[in-house]
Amino acid sequence: MDCDALFHNHGIMVANVHDTSAFHDFIGYEKNKNLNDTLNYYGIRVNDERDKSVYRSNPNFWATRPLTKKMIDWASSDVDKLFKLAEKQLERISSAKKQNAVEQSAMYARLARDMDVKSGLVVRGNVGRFIGRGGANIRSLERESGCLIYSEDREKNTWFVFYPNNASLNIVKRRMNPY
Repeated sequence: MDCDALFHNHGIMVANVHDTSAFHDFIGYEKNKNLNDTLNYYGIRVNDERDKSVYRSNPNFWATRPLTKKMIDWASSDVDKLFKLAEKQLERISSAKKQNAVEQSAMYARLARDMDVKSGLVVRGNVGRFIGRGGANIRSLERESGCLIYSEDREKNTWFVFYPNNASLNIVKRRMNPY
């Protein structure tokens, strides 16, 4: 959701973006995979600069300022691989699925731009049950509520939610705090 951060933090609205995640979903493979998993699937060398272990010592790693050399190397190596990934995805997708992926990508960008954002929400009770196997419960809740739900800080169990209206946000809050 880099596009929403650009818009909400800097007022920058992107257009004509190839959403590698949306394309990966429509080509018919596993959803919600990280970039290295997706690169590996397409036979593209993974980003060796990625180091998920940093989140154990600093869950807010990407909020650190100024950016460290490690952060710059990680991010630039990610970006460097996106062009090849887009090329591979465009080779593999049918024209019908391509149109669906483009529409899904535009919808995600529009939703994130047009919705309000609530951060710092906490799941009370069983977090695993809230998330569900492979995120299934969150995806179901997103469909039911019309919201987009993301983990903000795993260590503190906080979440942020893009929501279209207060009624939708309340559906998510009730699920987070079922008692």
